[in-house]
Amino acid sequence: MNELKILLSGAAIAASLVSCGNNVSDKSAHVAQSNHADSMLYMFTGSYSEADKEGIGVYIFNQDDASYHRLGGMSGVSNPSYLIPYGKDIYSVGEDEGQTSTLNHLTFAPADSTGMLNLCESLPTGGGAPCFINVSPDGRFVLTANYFGGNITIGRRDTSGTLQANPVVISFPPASHPTETGGEPRLHSVNFTPDGSRLIAADLGTDRLHIFPLIAGADSLVNPADVTRLEMHSGMGPRHMDFSADGRFAYVLGELSGEIAVLSLADNCVKQYIQADTVGGHGSADIHLSPDGRYLYASNRLKNDGIAIFSVDSVSGKLTEAGYQTTGIHPRNFAITPNGKWLLAACRDSDAIEIYARDLSSGQLSPTGRTISVSRPVCVRFAVPAN
Repeated sequence: MNELKILLSGAAIAASLVSCGNNVSDKSAHVAQSNHADSMLYMFTGSYSEADKEGIGVYIFNQDDASYHRLGGMSGVSNPSYLIPYGKDIYSVGEDEGQTSTLNHLTFAPADSTGMLNLCESLPTGGGAPCFINVSPDGRFVLTANYFGGNITIGRRDTSGTLQANPVVISFPPASHPTETGGEPRLHSVNFTPDGSRLIAADLGTDRLHIFPLIAGADSLVNPADVTRLEMHSGMGPRHMDFSADGRFAYVLGELSGEIAVLSLADNCVKQYIQADTVGGHGSADIHLSPDGRYLYASNRLKNDGIAIFSVDSVSGKLTEAGYQTTGIHPRNFAITPNGKWLLAACRDSDAIEIYARDLSSGQLSPTGRTISVSRPVCVRFAVPAN
């Protein structure tokens, strides 16, 4: 996801302090020095929470053995349900439904191995319920998908990471056919193709993907009028997507139909629809490829909560059912460690992030019985330290 790398100094975790507002973190936790610094990841969690409650957590996660240690967390953002680490910066949504919806900039400084988060600024998104956030490939823009706004927000980011005032808001037209949302646009993710040439916004409400070519080096990321609208399967409700490493295919998950569409990016043509939700839960949520690209995973909620597993044909991109792993309640989001050994599922209504072992050969998941206790977790993100 175009994340910059947070640095490790030898075996100890270190970075420069950034003064950018009041420190609102828990500074009491300390991380023991490790002889295996390359196995250590920073892990950030987002949740549904009131602004005066801790909504973002920071951990050290060892991707060799799935051990972890909590560094701290912070309050100050209402419903920080989705976030993205980008170097020393963290960008988070504030998923309120109305005018209080925000795009938030935080900084992270693990001074003396102690997690520190600072809230720098919050900007109104101009659209309700921002539920996804991303950073452009060149690092100059931060975007949110606004579910109740039916729009996306594009904020300008300067070289210090600061967000500039008055972000651009791009709204979308209603559907041309009846949908489960009454035809109203419901934007649920903003995604960049691996080659950095296109922005794809998934519109759950209109069963469309809105595809924009990026404007390289310009003051604007995209031209709102220069858009291709790709109609997906009626009733699909496209929500999230992931891309093959070679950039040939996008895997689009439909929340409402529970289908995955295998989309050829060369011609914007769907090559396959396959069911991730086979029991009619109508609550499919998140989708990710394994780091080696051999397996695809998709989470389902509301019925038979769990994660569907598919093998991926490396030539055609097509999917074959490979298994299913039940999880806790409402796995809205999940993440796979960079080494592929572990999958962590944020199960909102179980108040837990569940840790699953992943077989690198078969792609199958196995419960470890280990969980991280978090109130209403809905996002897990890793940042890979640099050598």
